[in-house]
Amino acid sequence: MSIHPTLSAPLPWLTAAAKLLARKKQISKHRVSSFILPRTLSFTKEGKRFIAILFVIGIAAINTGNNLLYLVVAMMLSIIVISGILSESTLRGIELKRTMPGHIFAGRPVTARWSISNIKRVFPSFSVSIDEISANNEFTAESGYIIKLPARASVTHTHSYTFNNRGLHKLEGFKIKTRFPFGFFLKGRRLFATADVLVYPNIKPLRQTIAAGFFKSGEAPERIKGHSANLYNIRDYTLMDDSRIIHWKSTAKTARLMAKEFEQEGGKRVKIVFYNAMVSDADFNDKFEDLVEEAAGMADYFIRTGFEVGFKTLTLELPCRSGKEQLYRILRELALIKPVAGDKTAPLSVKLVPTGSKQGVISQ
Repeated sequence: MSIHPTLSAPLPWLTAAAKLLARKKQISKHRVSSFILPRTLSFTKEGKRFIAILFVIGIAAINTGNNLLYLVVAMMLSIIVISGILSESTLRGIELKRTMPGHIFAGRPVTARWSISNIKRVFPSFSVSIDEISANNEFTAESGYIIKLPARASVTHTHSYTFNNRGLHKLEGFKIKTRFPFGFFLKGRRLFATADVLVYPNIKPLRQTIAAGFFKSGEAPERIKGHSANLYNIRDYTLMDDSRIIHWKSTAKTARLMAKEFEQEGGKRVKIVFYNAMVSDADFNDKFEDLVEEAAGMADYFIRTGFEVGFKTLTLELPCRSGKEQLYRILRELALIKPVAGDKTAPLSVKLVPTGSKQGVISQ
C-alpha cells in the first residue's frame, strides 16, 4: 500500500519540470533564430597569407623543436591578439545619426547628412568605413570613410542616396568596418539607426497634347473676373477705378485711359480622379506604376500653372487647393496608393475633371 503513493507523488512534479524544460527550449530556439552577432570578422588577402605562414612556421617548430621558431610563432600570435584589441577599440564608442531631406523622389539622387561621433574619452578611431544597410536592395547609398576620428570629436559628411521605388522605406542602420591596425582582418560592427523614409513617385512630364487638349476643349473652367494677379480683360478707365490698375500700353495706343481687370482668385480648378481598382492583368503592376507617375505629373503641371488641384481615389478624396503644400499632399497619397477591390469591368485610369462652371472629363 505504501508503494503506490511513493511512485505517484513525484509524477506531477516531473510533469511540471518537463513542461518548464520544453518551454525553455522553445525560448532558446527563438533567441538563437533572432540573434545577431555583435561583431563580424573576415580575413583579408594579407591576413590569409599571414595565417598560412603562421601554420607553416608552427609545424616546422613542432617538427624541429627549434626555440627560435617557437619565438616567431609566439610573436605572430601576439600580433593577432593585438590586432583584435586595437580593432575593437576602434569600433567601440562610435555613434552615427543621419538626416534625410524632406522630399525624396523615386529614381532621383538625394543628399543626406551623416553626423559621426566618437564618444570615447581617450582613444581615437582609425580607418573606419561606413555603409548603409540595404536588406532588399531597395536603395543605393554612397559609402563613407574616416581616416581618423579623435576622442570626443564629431564630423559631418554628406552622402548620396537613390531609392528605386516609391513608397515607405525602412532604414535599418549602418555597418562600420575597420582593417586597423595591420590590415590582416576586417572586423565589422552593426549600428542600429532605424528610420522611415517616404519616397514620392517619379514625376512623369505631362504630354503637351494632353495639356493643349485640356485648355482648348470646352471642358476647361471659365475665367471669372476677380482680384488675382492674372489678367482677365482690358476696358475703359472710369473715375471710380484705382489709378494703379491703368494699363499704360493700351492707353498709349488708344489715346484714352484703359484699365486692367483680373481673374477671380481660385477660379481655375481641376480634380485628378485615379480609379485604382485591382484588375487581373499580366502587366497590371507596370500599368499601375505608369499611371501613378502620370498622375504625379498632372498634379505638378497644373499646380505650377496656377490651378487649384484636388485628388480622388476609391478610398480617399483631397479638396481642391493650390500651392506646393497641396502638391506634396497629393504626392504623399500617390507614394502610398495601392490597388483596391472595385469594379473589374471598369478600366484602370487617371482622369482630369474640371470643377468650373463647365464640367467634363479628359481621360488618360
